[in-house]
Amino acid sequence: MKKNITLFIFIFSAFLGLSQGSYPVWDKDYAWGGDQDDYLMDIHQNKKDYSILSAGHTYTSGNQDFSGLNKGDADFWVLKSDTGGVVLYEKSFGGDSTDQLAGIIPTGDDGYLLAGSSASGMSGEKSQSSKGGYDFWIVKIDENGNKQWDKSIGGSDDDYLTCAVADGNGGYYLGGYSFSNAGEDKSDNSYGDEDFWMVKINASGTVIWDVSFGGDTTDILTNVQFGSDQVWLGGYSISDSSGNKTEDSYGGFDYWIVSIDDTGNKNWDKNFGGSEDDFLEEIRPLKHSEGFWIAGTTNSKSTGNKSSGGYDNGDFWILNVDDSAIVKFDRTFGSNGSETLKDMEISPEGSAIIAGYSNGSGGSKISGNNGGFDNWIIKVDTNGVKFWDYNYGGAEDDTLQAIFIKCDRGILAGGYSESSISGDRTHLNKGVNDYWVYELSVPTHPWFRVSDVCSGVPLSFFDESDVWPDKWLWDFDDPTSAQNTSEDQHPIHTYSQAGLYMVSMMIKEGCQNDTTLTREVRVWDNTVLGNVDLGRDFSICGQSNLEIYNEDINAPDRVTYAWSTGETTESIFIENKGQYTLTVTDQHCSAADSVLVDTCPDFRIPDAFSPNSDDLNDVFKVWGVGLYEFDLLIFNRWGQLIYRSHDQEEGWDGTVNGRDVQADVYVYKLIYKGLGLSRKEKVGIIALVR
Repeated sequence: MKKNITLFIFIFSAFLGLSQGSYPVWDKDYAWGGDQDDYLMDIHQNKKDYSILSAGHTYTSGNQDFSGLNKGDADFWVLKSDTGGVVLYEKSFGGDSTDQLAGIIPTGDDGYLLAGSSASGMSGEKSQSSKGGYDFWIVKIDENGNKQWDKSIGGSDDDYLTCAVADGNGGYYLGGYSFSNAGEDKSDNSYGDEDFWMVKINASGTVIWDVSFGGDTTDILTNVQFGSDQVWLGGYSISDSSGNKTEDSYGGFDYWIVSIDDTGNKNWDKNFGGSEDDFLEEIRPLKHSEGFWIAGTTNSKSTGNKSSGGYDNGDFWILNVDDSAIVKFDRTFGSNGSETLKDMEISPEGSAIIAGYSNGSGGSKISGNNGGFDNWIIKVDTNGVKFWDYNYGGAEDDTLQAIFIKCDRGILAGGYSESSISGDRTHLNKGVNDYWVYELSVPTHPWFRVSDVCSGVPLSFFDESDVWPDKWLWDFDDPTSAQNTSEDQHPIHTYSQAGLYMVSMMIKEGCQNDTTLTREVRVWDNTVLGNVDLGRDFSICGQSNLEIYNEDINAPDRVTYAWSTGETTESIFIENKGQYTLTVTDQHCSAADSVLVDTCPDFRIPDAFSPNSDDLNDVFKVWGVGLYEFDLLIFNRWGQLIYRSHDQEEGWDGTVNGRDVQADVYVYKLIYKGLGLSRKEKVGIIALVR
């Protein structure tokens, strides 16, 4: 008997997909600059006070928002603002020549590592002379923007830093490209023109190791990211198989990935590209699975190992690959103009948000253009399908360089802009190119599916919000229950009493304010729960035309019956073995019970067998039906148990511990039971003949 399988007649399915989130909504923008060019290159939001650090380099000197004096040609310029856009500090760092910032890394002390390239000598805030031409230059600042230390790293020729990432243990990986041969901080000679150059430093900026990768011409490293057990270096290369590059170019520049271990040893390398130039810009690890997103700019159509087509003069091109760089899919997004991809971030549910600038419309771009180059931001789901795209800009050129997913799941975007008040820009232009930063909010729309339910039946609640929350609090409006609340995303609750209940779900997404949704759940009085009983399972032993029916004395009136045989009467008559199920339904609820019916035990036991491998009577087995329980024991003439089995199909092959026993007479005992019957025994002898 399978007792009281309770059913609710309104059945619904779970929502199993990952929410792609809501659509972004314009919030506000900020602009800072002076009378010369100011190029914002990176942005970051502090997790504690939600302040924003805007970082880049400036050619301005003592004008408008830039209060300091330029030390040479271009200086690093960082500006920290609060949630209202009020500047908390702005600081510049530079020497007597050109210092260009590429990126910023938050440090554990609420400060930042500023990373870029410098041609300056020992002057201004630069404490070391140039090693030769441009060097990697890093500056550590505290939470108030004060310099703590700086380091120059380079060879005898030009070395340009393009990317940097923290290793999670206090150190950093600095990446870029180098014209230098071995000397100063560089260990390897150049393989061609420019090579990938990766430098590992500790928390104080001391070089631990460096490594170069390249072919016979130009190889530009643009990004470094960590996988589960490897480090991926990504950039673009026009080299054929040469140096330590193992694959030829497909035509022009290709995406080039180099996998290394945590000491800089190369694992493998791989090219992706078409017949024209393809420039890799960003790599990001996948969420919820192993592998990476790869993104950049392509001029290729469907050629080489690029399967997606193209639109015009430069398109966004993304790939989704596993951790061995096997492509799952690639997608191209573009317009009738020109696009350049500059950054990519991964949303909490795993979608890719890619961003750059575009001067076109049409194609896969539905968001139009405001004038010149505008910022273009796209969200692509985990299957590579575009979820939305938006264009932001003014009347002139607006060049996006960086995006950041804020703690409230909104998007922070930044770059440099020549526009004045027009389109989406609300601030006057300060000079030529200004820092331009804006915030996009992603509204939370909480939702959960509800359904009427019967009392005593577990009800599953499914959060279907168009966000990716990190906290839930459910209130089931059931004060009589000891489990009236839950912090699960998809909880289950059982109501013991009929009535109307106002169920609320409060979700919290990052640092967003809590958002609550309340919906009504109707619980019906369940008159059939626990009141269906077909009795014990049993065997048919000589009987025929047996009646089975609901034996529960509390069986309700005004119900309907549905048997698994198709009959709708209160009872049915059976003659054959099988499982029979009765479902009893009142106005809203159903309950069911099953009874298993088997034949009466009937079996035959041989009195001899000959295990001589001739496939004739080689195994001693019990042949029969209706043995619901089975225990076969065999003893030798001294009463020692030499074989036991609970499997009727197994049988004894005349061995003990893998060795043949002698020909002899043995005693067997069979303990058996029919379905619903008492246990019985049969004892006899069996002759083993060889």
